[in-house]
Amino acid sequence: MLRTKNSKYTISNQEFKTRRDKVLTYIESSGLKAFVLSSGTEKNYSNDVYYPFRVDSNFYYLTGFTESEAVLVLEPGAENPVRLYIKQADENMIIWEGERATIESSKETYGFDAVYDIEDYDDSLEKNLESDNEEKILKFIHSLRAIKSNAELDIMRRSNEIAIQAHSMLDSLIEVGIYEYELEAHLNRAFRSQGASGWAYPAIVAAGKNSCILHYIKNDQIINKGDLVLVDAGAEFNYYASDITRVYSPQNLSSEQQDIYDLVLGCQKQVIEKISEELPMKDLQDLAEKVIAEGLKQLGYIKDINNKDELKKYFMHGIGHSLGIDVHDPGLDRKKDLLMENMVITIEPGIYIADKAIGVRIEDNVVVKKNGYENLTEGLAK
Repeated sequence: MLRTKNSKYTISNQEFKTRRDKVLTYIESSGLKAFVLSSGTEKNYSNDVYYPFRVDSNFYYLTGFTESEAVLVLEPGAENPVRLYIKQADENMIIWEGERATIESSKETYGFDAVYDIEDYDDSLEKNLESDNEEKILKFIHSLRAIKSNAELDIMRRSNEIAIQAHSMLDSLIEVGIYEYELEAHLNRAFRSQGASGWAYPAIVAAGKNSCILHYIKNDQIINKGDLVLVDAGAEFNYYASDITRVYSPQNLSSEQQDIYDLVLGCQKQVIEKISEELPMKDLQDLAEKVIAEGLKQLGYIKDINNKDELKKYFMHGIGHSLGIDVHDPGLDRKKDLLMENMVITIEPGIYIADKAIGVRIEDNVVVKKNGYENLTEGLAK
């Protein structure tokens, strides 16, 4: 199993500063006043137990700061245009939870114009901003997030390597009589043992009829003879997601299962080969629907390849989505936008025949290039 220290894959403080500078320029050029963003607060699990904190994705993208209860203020023209307010640890907190960033260390490490205690934060600026102020600025930030830097791509390559290692174990583990959660446990162990913080989203380990439930996460059923096992699982490494789906089986596929699997795989190959810069994302959806509709008609599942309602009974979701800090990263409108160089998208055609308990989805993570693509998931067998 490949192990690598997280410190090898980092985003420089200069890159975070460049992102903030772009947002400051946008705020000023758009005639807006300021932007205020919170890192988030810890969420209660039960009684006095809390979920592990995960920083707001936009906040992380602009700061690299990962602690809770912090506030970022971007205000062009102010004496200190970039201000961070942080919660500092008192002696009791240090005993129970450990050290937190200090005002001095935060200013030195991250390069903010000024850093203050959160107790000094005055929300009057935030309250007086125009109602659509945040929406406009977030849309601009999302457009930046859609195009990955070289440093981001390196992290995402590593996130995919980790997920590939995790998936690669499953073929030898799947057998009749084990439970879905046993495979989930192996995935989670592989993620953490390779330096990922954990999963990028709750794993889908779906056997038999569960493979036709798109977001099935109970993972509590036994694997029976004849089942397909659809596994959709990705790692989060240094805040960046991978998102991979493969289909496994404890035995050879039936002829009907094989037909569906081959159709999905063939569709995915055709769609991936079409990827290039300035191609409308919608063209990939249209191609996937065409290939699957023609295949389903040939196999006798539908009668009319042009009948969208017929097709949606078996293929009812998008061909893919943007991927990055969020598993469903913002910044790409799948119906309107063109693909741009260094976008990262998933390609995940699927066919679901509920009455036959046949659910097949195959998903790879792909970087858009000027004249083609880079498949980050190429190392995992299909």
